[in-house]
Amino acid sequence: MAIKMITTDIDGTLLNNNKQITAHTKEILQAARQQGIYIVLCSGRPLVGVEEYLAELGLDSEDDYVITFNGAQVQRSTCLEPLISNLLTGKDFQVLDKLAHDLGVRGQAVTPDGNIYVTTPDVSPVSVMDSYFTKMPLHVRHNATSAEISCLAKYMWADTPQILTEALASLPEKIRDKYYSVHSEEWFFEFMHPLASKGQAMVELAAKLKIKPSEIMAAGDQNNDLTMISAAGLGVAMGNANPLVKKEAQVVTTDNEHDGLAVAVEKYVLQ
Repeated sequence: MAIKMITTDIDGTLLNNNKQITAHTKEILQAARQQGIYIVLCSGRPLVGVEEYLAELGLDSEDDYVITFNGAQVQRSTCLEPLISNLLTGKDFQVLDKLAHDLGVRGQAVTPDGNIYVTTPDVSPVSVMDSYFTKMPLHVRHNATSAEISCLAKYMWADTPQILTEALASLPEKIRDKYYSVHSEEWFFEFMHPLASKGQAMVELAAKLKIKPSEIMAAGDQNNDLTMISAAGLGVAMGNANPLVKKEAQVVTTDNEHDGLAVAVEKYVLQ
């Protein structure tokens, strides 16, 4: 069956290690879009953190879409108002932030308006890095309340891999059962609404566009890409993907330093 939608992760997939879209990848994705195939960027970033890539690829019309916050929201590329939204509440913030304090792991709340809030004076360098790359302002609020942070796209542990591993060993089962949680990078562990994931958002958007899951190609490299890779008709793991992603995918392409996304699109999608 012909592919009608390509959903792609950004970091480690669309971008090379210098955070750039190569000329060849740009050319191939634009060729696919000209054939009427939807190109949907799918990222843990907010819209402001992906706008430059949407503009570079020419995916900034009323008929272009983007999945943000790892699936918590789906938006038109030209509009902040979400088409699909699955958010956490202020009560969730209180529960998850207290848990982070109790387990001794530094955390951050990410709000749907694109801000990061931390509640400890010892701000994690990982949070600073995240703020820089995603273009989300970083705020320190020692006594933040659910009134101040009444909803959030996700709550994230942002700390060293060792600290995350130690905290995960003590993560209560009731928390795992209540939220969709994922180890998205070695220094990030994320908690989201149970209906918020890249795969869920991808399938819901496709349904609105009258596209079947079997008509989707999804590409990624990390655990937060697993839900879309497994839900798509063609799941593609980058050559730099972790072993679990490669095992789940139907095909493995070259890495992000060698136009892996473009290689897969040329081989399996372009007519």
